[in-house]
Amino acid sequence: ELDAAEVRALEPHASPHVRGGLLAETGAICDPYEVALFSAEQAALHGTAFRFNERVVSVERLAAGSPSSARYLLSTSTGARYAARAVVNAAGVFADELNNAVSAHRLRIAARRGEYCLYDSEYGPLFSHTVFQAPSSAGKGVLVTPTVHGNLIVGPNAVDVSAPDSRENTLSGMDFVAETSRKSVPSVDFRQSIRNFAGVRANTSENDFIIRPAKNMPRMLHIAGIKSPGLSAAPAIAEYAVELLESMGITFEKKENWNGKREQIRFKQLSDEEKAALIAKDPRYGRVICRCETITEGEIVAAIHSPIPPCSLDGIKRRAGSGMGRCQGGFCGPRVLDILARELGCSPLDIQQDGDGTYILIGTTKGGTLA
Repeated sequence: ELDAAEVRALEPHASPHVRGGLLAETGAICDPYEVALFSAEQAALHGTAFRFNERVVSVERLAAGSPSSARYLLSTSTGARYAARAVVNAAGVFADELNNAVSAHRLRIAARRGEYCLYDSEYGPLFSHTVFQAPSSAGKGVLVTPTVHGNLIVGPNAVDVSAPDSRENTLSGMDFVAETSRKSVPSVDFRQSIRNFAGVRANTSENDFIIRPAKNMPRMLHIAGIKSPGLSAAPAIAEYAVELLESMGITFEKKENWNGKREQIRFKQLSDEEKAALIAKDPRYGRVICRCETITEGEIVAAIHSPIPPCSLDGIKRRAGSGMGRCQGGFCGPRVLDILARELGCSPLDIQQDGDGTYILIGTTKGGTLA
């Protein structure tokens, strides 16, 4: 427990109106994209098959004794059909749809949107800890925190929304985040925000995570309603899920060749000698594509050919960091698009910003050749 003077000794830019605080000495920050990507890449390297852009449109419960002990038949939006011995329902804000397709015991997910402001790295040093205000019934409250990339982030608000994927930013939401976060750090200039974004949390009427077998549904496991601190709890949730699946009769074999290492080159973090050696080996590392973050062509190409290859600009951004800086891809975006099209062997017209339908180029406006 800290008094006001102790809080300001730790965080000199904290509001002069702060009266005290609680210090969690074991608290830390991480890159959630890196955590998710590392886990997914490990799964891919050790036999997991990913099926992207396939929405489950129906789930059929099969009679006991079906071939290969299959209990469910899943059909997807691509027309594919999958027989499964077990189904793990970790569909986030859509977890209730998957459950309610086969179970009379209804599950209801209520989506709650949270909006954030991200600031350039010049604001990162303002705070060295993640600073929360007092939580409320709506959630943990608005926080101010540095990121692992050296930026500063503030938010979120908490607004119940009817659409599960409602991730737009709103004027009222941004005004709330700005006004509330000033109670923690009044010196932040909100005109210097380089990116606003929102996420959606899967709320339920229960006060805890839902990690349990579905009622009267053999071999269907719910991992739903995972609110904060879901990211920190993810490894323990995975271990517990394995235990529950084993209790349902699913057997697991430990991978003898499992290798939990992940090598990733961050060019700007290398010494001058290491940079020179790397460029001599692969000249693409000597071509800087993203000037804000000093991300090279070599890093982008390596990301494209990673175990789970990206196919969009934001996919590259999350893996290599291009577009994360002050200009948010204004300079490097067209160059990353060209590299993606070249490496994937497709037309630049096929490259998207992020999700389905977010095409960057939609046609040719000028013909002929350049002199």
